[in-house]
Amino acid sequence: MANVNNLSYSDQGLALTEQFEGLQLTAYQDPVGVWTIGYGHTGADVQPGLTITQQQASDLLLQDVAGAVAAVNQLVTVPL
Repeated sequence: MANVNNLSYSDQGLALTEQFEGLQLTAYQDPVGVWTIGYGHTGADVQPGLTITQQQASDLLLQDVAGAVAAVNQLVTVPL
């Protein structure tokens, strides 16, 4: 089935995500023990002692939301 939407994550959405997630430039364990960095980024690339720049945190956020945007555009089959 063809995509019927071409949605994107707005600048306002990114700002809201940044506000709610907060910024941590050094890896930390979240309340359930998952290693996290930046604006809530998790994954095999996050290890104890890892430090990143604010630009790297922003880049990781963009990569993380890109997957969500792609999923919504693929799975939502009615025009929004």
